[in-house]
Amino acid sequence: MKGREIILEDLRQKCLWNNLKETENEQSWWSYIERVHSTCYSVINEDCSWNAHKHLDLDWDKTELCVKESFTKPNNWDDKSVRNKIIEKEIGYWKEFGTNIYPSIVINKKTYRGQIDPISVFNALCAGFENPPTECWKTLKMEPPNAFSELMEITVGDGVTMTEVIGLVAGLILLNVLVVYCCRRRARREMQSEMNMQIESQVSQYFALTQQKAKNNNQV
Repeated sequence: MKGREIILEDLRQKCLWNNLKETENEQSWWSYIERVHSTCYSVINEDCSWNAHKHLDLDWDKTELCVKESFTKPNNWDDKSVRNKIIEKEIGYWKEFGTNIYPSIVINKKTYRGQIDPISVFNALCAGFENPPTECWKTLKMEPPNAFSELMEITVGDGVTMTEVIGLVAGLILLNVLVVYCCRRRARREMQSEMNMQIESQVSQYFALTQQKAKNNNQV
């Protein structure tokens, strides 16, 4: 009876994983595993699984239906001719990847050969990513991406990147600086021209007065 409970729980866990994967909620599977093992230890029976489903708000009926439909004869599991599609598929994996040691781990369709401990397995998982998540950066001794470069690649709308926005703003600022420079230069020229005219006028008046004074002296 104990062996039957173990097999059924294995099927429930596989069905639950498949169901949660459809909704991209795989994290709840780990919560389920943690729950059943912390409350029922090594032997997880139907009542334990049901309670864990209810505690985590998981669909018990859907899990049970998946287990039932995995048998070729859903209403007669004890028949020697009965086959189970999930178990047959797992046997296929076992033959393909050679996972003849229990427990075994397959990463990217290759059987992991190494110590079965959290750190070693974690390192192997990180090494299997083309673009490792941030949790793997320290393990793989990777430098975090340049925050400024990522900012420059952000699209702010209508296909316009942050780099283009900053370039446009810089162009407008440069244009404004150029306009202000031209205006000041023109104002300086006008001021210089006006000053020259005033100087010429004063010089002309001075010469006129000098000539007038000299004429008056000659007449005396």
